Amino acid sequence: MSGLRVGILAHSTNPRGGVVHALNLAEALTARGIEATLLAPATPGASLFRAPQCRTLLIPAAPVAQAGTETLVRTRRAEITNFLGTRHYDLLHAQDPISALALSDLEGAGHIRSFVRTVHHLDPFRNPVLARWQDMAVQRARGLFCVSRMWREIIAARYGRRSVVVGNGVETRRFTPRPDHRDAALRTRLLPGGERFVLAIGGIEERKNTLGTLRAFLRIMRAQTHPGLRLVIAGGASLLDHSAYRREFAAVLDRSGYADRVILAGVIEDADMPALYRSAALLCFASLQEGYGLCILEALACGIPVVAPHGAPFDEYLDPPDALRVDPRNDAEIASAILRALQPPCAQRAYRHGPVRAARFAWDEVATAHLAGYYHHRELADA
Repeated sequence: MSGLRVGILAHSTNPRGGVVHALNLAEALTARGIEATLLAPATPGASLFRAPQCRTLLIPAAPVAQAGTETLVRTRRAEITNFLGTRHYDLLHAQDPISALALSDLEGAGHIRSFVRTVHHLDPFRNPVLARWQDMAVQRARGLFCVSRMWREIIAARYGRRSVVVGNGVETRRFTPRPDHRDAALRTRLLPGGERFVLAIGGIEERKNTLGTLRAFLRIMRAQTHPGLRLVIAGGASLLDHSAYRREFAAVLDRSGYADRVILAGVIEDADMPALYRSAALLCFASLQEGYGLCILEALACGIPVVAPHGAPFDEYLDPPDALRVDPRNDAEIASAILRALQPPCAQRAYRHGPVRAARFAWDEVATAHLAGYYHHRELADA
């Protein structure tokens, strides 16, 4: 299959889980001799969150700030459709609903025969138009991939569709416990006072349960057992509108009296992400819904303790020594887990065990899982 030309479509150039997965997949396929191209919409001046080791095409995209999610989806869908036009790939692979809808439009117009899609997760849209589009983006794909067994079961129950579990990986040459020159510079920039901090990844979003993490942190602050502790919230680049939840978060933080202990770091440069993990006392990832949880693998690879939810999909790749497990809807339980993770025995165990565990998750294996699915899809398309 070395002559296979694959176009892998991501919804943006931002370092979201699905985009990170798409880029690493394209790179792993390229290393296998597959002609893989990552395609992603990019507004003027935007670039991919890191330099790719694969062929990349950025799709010209118009700024649509404040336009609303429906308008954004329509705009990006049309931009992807128009850009691809009659460009030829042996196989087109959508990593999100927007690009899947665009490929569906191309299929309907007779420009392509079919396409495949990865479902990372499904959002609980209250807007009926967005919910219908999300369903269409699954139903119209000829072949389906997903990143966990949990989502394979959800897709089967909700749509009656079979999907192939391909998992996720982590680049252990980058994400490592060994510090480099970026560590000290990042700590100086982020926390000049050198305080210990709890790291949360994903910005301020309801699905990420950022309020739950904040309330757990505030419990610790009020107990005054760790007065110098900080909470650093990194990430947050998203195409969806999270403004209402962010206002609620801001109100809780403003009333708390501890606003100075919380740092909203925003999107961190990709080259600094390993240093960010290594600088943190722990990762608190109390998400309410995930496709997988890539940042957990990255934190393990960097040797820091992890607080993660009970249940799927985390049970699929986390064993008891890997993380402190919590009910993400229980602020007191999250706070208790953070306090345990701050203790030296937990940090020492994470430093020894985490990188060994993370080394089991390689992007090359993810590429292998895809190639079997690609070959099957090509057989069906050629029949």
